[in-house]
Amino acid sequence: MIPLERRQKIMELVGIRGVISISELVATLNVSHMTVRRDLQKLEQEGLVVQVSGGVQILKKLNSEPLLSVRQTMATSEKARIAKAAAERIPEHACIYLDAGTTALALAQVIANRSDLTIISNDFEVITSLASQTSSELIHVGGQVRKKTFSCVGPLAAQTLASFSIDVAFISASSWDARGITTPDMDKVILKKAICQSSINHILISDSSKYGQVATFIALPLSELNTIITDSSLPETACQMVRHQNIELVLA
Repeated sequence: MIPLERRQKIMELVGIRGVISISELVATLNVSHMTVRRDLQKLEQEGLVVQVSGGVQILKKLNSEPLLSVRQTMATSEKARIAKAAAERIPEHACIYLDAGTTALALAQVIANRSDLTIISNDFEVITSLASQTSSELIHVGGQVRKKTFSCVGPLAAQTLASFSIDVAFISASSWDARGITTPDMDKVILKKAICQSSINHILISDSSKYGQVATFIALPLSELNTIITDSSLPETACQMVRHQNIELVLA
């Protein structure tokens, strides 16, 4: 069986089962463990599957952003650890960007006692939570309002960001994989790109449950990131993939 046929067979099996172990693929395909690993790596690079501990599963499709009230109840301890690790990377008197999301909101709470920062965000919850707690300067980018996520997106928000020189941008993601950060919202793409163009250091803050999900639009390739801060449940294959791209990986 040639490699293309093997990979087609793997996709067929994963499509039927949803998730399948590597040992079962080795037995079914009658090939070595290393051969299966190479096939899975190729399929993952193509955005078709995601490797998990001891196996592989089909990529989960993210069709819309969860409500803020739902996201606030998810992976709270992981987000708190990620926020603490992220806060340690903010130098004195820095200009930082906090992307919309509950992990960024957790980070905002950690740095609320600082008075030396300029904090820019497109997230109403982030700015509102900081307004009564911090002496740091706060700037909201404005733009097209997304009521579901309490944030702003689109060309107006991107245009505002273009006027800043940001030291550290903390970027959020509802879905990401080997190809990069994806989003179901086309208007977020221009904003994510503007963030990277206006900042020096690009840090993804996202809990591991977001890995292995994919949405319609690729907002940023992983190569745009300097650092990824996530939790220790990120699959080892994903850790290896990130490090192979010379991206710093922090498991909080």
